[in-house]
Order: sequence, then structure tokens, then C-alpha cells
Amino acid sequence: MFNKEGIPFFTITTPFLSVIFIAFFATSYHLKTTQTNFNDDLQIFIQLNTSNPTISTKDLESMIQVKKEVFEKRNEEFLNFMIVITFTVCIFMILFTFLMTSIISEVIVKYKNQVKNKETILKNLNDTLSSKVTEGIAEGKRKDKAILAQSKLARMGTMISMIAHQWRQPLSELSGILMELETATKFKKVNEEHILKSIDKSDKMIEFMSNTIDDFRNFYKSDKQKEYFSILNSCQKAISLINATLQDGQIKLILDVKDEKKIFGYPTEYSQVILNLISNARDVLIEKNIKKPQITLSLKFRGSLSIVEIADNAGGIKDDNLELIFDPYFTTKDSSKGTGLGLYISKLIIERNMGGELSVRNENGGAIFKIEVLG
Repeated sequence: MFNKEGIPFFTITTPFLSVIFIAFFATSYHLKTTQTNFNDDLQIFIQLNTSNPTISTKDLESMIQVKKEVFEKRNEEFLNFMIVITFTVCIFMILFTFLMTSIISEVIVKYKNQVKNKETILKNLNDTLSSKVTEGIAEGKRKDKAILAQSKLARMGTMISMIAHQWRQPLSELSGILMELETATKFKKVNEEHILKSIDKSDKMIEFMSNTIDDFRNFYKSDKQKEYFSILNSCQKAISLINATLQDGQIKLILDVKDEKKIFGYPTEYSQVILNLISNARDVLIEKNIKKPQITLSLKFRGSLSIVEIADNAGGIKDDNLELIFDPYFTTKDSSKGTGLGLYISKLIIERNMGGELSVRNENGGAIFKIEVLG
């Protein structure tokens, strides 16, 4: 069916068979047609000359024999001519077929070489693909670890800053108690009751400071498994931790709760996202020195979909930055104030860990961050 180059056998034999068939058919048809015409003509010739008294029977037979010989000679010449023509065409077809076979063979060889080269390339790629994938996974893990490490450092800095704000008031009160005791001692007006009251106040301040440390430690402890939790409670935990810094910046926080239900997820991580979004809003309000700064946290449900929106009145985010705001290491803050990981980590928590969506838009002279999670 195929030769060694892969060329179908019929492409070589078909031209020859076609030429031979056409030549045989044309010759047979021509001989049959001329034989019939000759017989008709001969019958007419015999009829015309039979009634002629000047021509004898012997002469008529001689004339008929001559005509037959001439006819046979012409047929033989035609047959020889057709053989020569057929042979010539066959020779031409042989040369043509040889030329075409050579060209096709060359094309096939080139194609085979190209396929072979591509197969070699693919084989090399397959051989190195596993190692490249392994390297890529390892590199991705290294980057994730670096991001998480920087995120932990950033959260630690935020936690220390918030603890400092939470401790500022009780430390001031402790200092006032000690100054009062010192003054009373100098003027010798101190008594046992006064001392006990001062100790009691101091114990309460110290207990408050200790509880603050516990609250922050528990707040930043990662959840190990999902559970049903109240969104309002998670929001209130975040607000309690940042409330002192909001008061220092004279920032008004409005909590608008239209509905309250429980959802399934990680309550501590959810609170961390709320805290991060409120913290970012606080920073931009202070940075832009907004008059009458305000943050609104609204909570509502649409069927089983929980929607939390955190809005500020800081003028919104630049249009060029809206698509980049959730990228890792992207920040509009000074390098000493932000790492560009807070919103990236928040988006991972909401979308990857809880199957929700975290988005942002500009509206009513400020930015609105929207958290959507199915219950």
C-alpha cells in the first residue's frame, strides 16, 4: 500500500493504468467504428458494381481484395501509431511520477524531521517539566512563607500600637494614684483607708491592662476549624480593640445593624479582617486630616448572604489604584507605616478560607469595602 517513504502505492500505479486503459479503449473504439464503416462502404461498392456489365466478377473480387488490404494496412498503421503514442506517454508519466515521487519524498522527509525535532523538544520539556513544577511549587511556598512572615510582623506592630493606646489611659490613672499617694505622704495625710482605696484602684487598672493583653493574644490566635458565629460579635470584638485609637483621633464610628444572623466560618479571622479595614480607614482619615472624620460599619442580610460594609468619608481611592488595592505589597502609605499585605491577607481570608468576596468601590465621597459571605 505504501512505499518506504510513506507515499501511497496507488499514486504511482494509477497514472500508468489510466494511460493504458484510455489507449486500449480509444484503439478498440476506433477499430470497431472503422470496421463497421468499411463493411457498409464495401456493401455499397459491391451493389453498385455488380450491375455494371463492364466489370467482371473476377475484377470485382480483385478490387474488393485491394480495398481490404488497404483497410487492414491503415488499421495496422493506426495501431502502431497508438502503441508509439501510448509508449511515449508512459515514458513521460514514468519521468513525471519519478519527479513527483522525489519531491513528495523530500517533503515527507522534511516533515518527518520537523515532527521528530518537535517530539524531541516535547520529550525534553516533559523530562524537565516535573522538576520545573517542583521548583515552582517550592518558590511559591517560599513566597507565601515570606508574605505570612511579613504579615505577622505587621500585625504584631499593629497589636503593639493598639495595646499602647489601650494602656495609655490606665497608665495615666496609675500615675495619678501614685502622685496622690506621694503628695499625701509628704503632707502626712495618708491613712490606711486611703492606701487601701488606692491599691484597689491600682489593682483594677492592672487587671484591665492584663485583660487587654489576653484579648489581643486571643484575637490574633488563628482558628483551627470552622464554626457558626455571630458576625455582630466579631465586629464588636474588632471595634473594642481599636476603639481607643479612634477616640484619640476623634473619629466617629457608627454601627448600623439592620439584621443579625450566624454564619459558618472562622470568627477570629473574620474579626481580623474587620479590624484591618477599620484600621485602614482610620489611617487614611488621619493622614488626610479630614474634618469630622467618620467610619460607618453596616451589617445586613440578603437571604442567606451576609453583607458587611465599612465606609469612610476620606475622599475615596484613586481610580488607578482600585484594581491594585488587593495586590500583595501594594500600598499608598509610607513604607514605614504599611507593608501592603493587610488587604491582600484580608482578601485571602474572605475568599479562600470562607468562600466569600471582598470588594471595594468609591461612593458618597469615600471608599466602601464590602464583605459578602454565605451563611
